[in-house]
Amino acid sequence: MKKLVFLSILSAMFFTSCSNSVDLAIDNPTDFSVEVVVDTLRVVVPPKEVVWVEMGKGEHQLTLENDSIIKFNFQSDVYMVNPSLSEYLLADEYYGPEMYQDTYAANLTNKEVTFLGIPMEGNYDVVRDVINEVTWDYGPRESLPEMVEVDSDESYTSLVKAYDPQEFMALMMSSYSGEE
Repeated sequence: MKKLVFLSILSAMFFTSCSNSVDLAIDNPTDFSVEVVVDTLRVVVPPKEVVWVEMGKGEHQLTLENDSIIKFNFQSDVYMVNPSLSEYLLADEYYGPEMYQDTYAANLTNKEVTFLGIPMEGNYDVVRDVINEVTWDYGPRESLPEMVEVDSDESYTSLVKAYDPQEFMALMMSSYSGEE
């Protein structure tokens, strides 16, 4: 009997720890509101905002403003929906002592990508699909922290940031003006 109770509790804990929900971050980096229909839920996303929608895992339908319909089987926990088909740049940010920066840089995968028509070489990825599994730590218009705590068994860490077009251009302008 004790084994049966233990197995029941263990099973209940396992099934409650496995999330059956999906969070959608519907992002709008533009200067105009956009509308998306998730199944039957109409979502208006204000300019330069993110609206979060929670739904069950599985097959769902998105309808964009141009009436295009996308059916997608959502199985991961978090996705970003990009109804404006904007480009986002994913970039690593190093956190740690300067003496480990060369080690960090040596382990990066450098490749050439084109973002906003600009060829760039480095450890970058470009996101431009309507539905994107979130693989980054900080999304568009979220500020990276000044400092992070590095685990005691690590020399450094890095965080991945997704930059929207306006955010990237502002970053480039501030970097450029800072060099003068």
